[in-house]
Amino acid sequence: MAVADHRVISSRFPYLPLSFTVRDRTLEVEALLATGFDGDLVVSPDLVLNGRPADGYFTLVLADGREVEAAVYLGTVTIGGFSPIEAGITVLGDEPIVGLGIASRCLITLDHGQRLIVEL
Repeated sequence: MAVADHRVISSRFPYLPLSFTVRDRTLEVEALLATGFDGDLVVSPDLVLNGRPADGYFTLVLADGREVEAAVYLGTVTIGGFSPIEAGITVLGDEPIVGLGIASRCLITLDHGQRLIVEL
């Protein structure tokens, strides 16, 4: 990841490096950009669960049509040196996924399948 001229450039296409904070814990991940996901951020349970109850639950419809209930924690997502974005951090699966809830707040350029460029 490079940060230059108010941009974040990821050469690991189509992954976006970011950090997220839930309560008092901040972690860095590379999240797959998924424009078919309306939510903010999905991470694996081992990154968030710490014995504290979730802030809420909601039902997700997966790509195969199955519905699953997932825990959601209120937190923030930070991309590069930009200001944190309030977000719902969903706990599910084993790969971090960033959705339209975050992506729609940024200008994202998919540069010929080689780089992902984010501007806020």
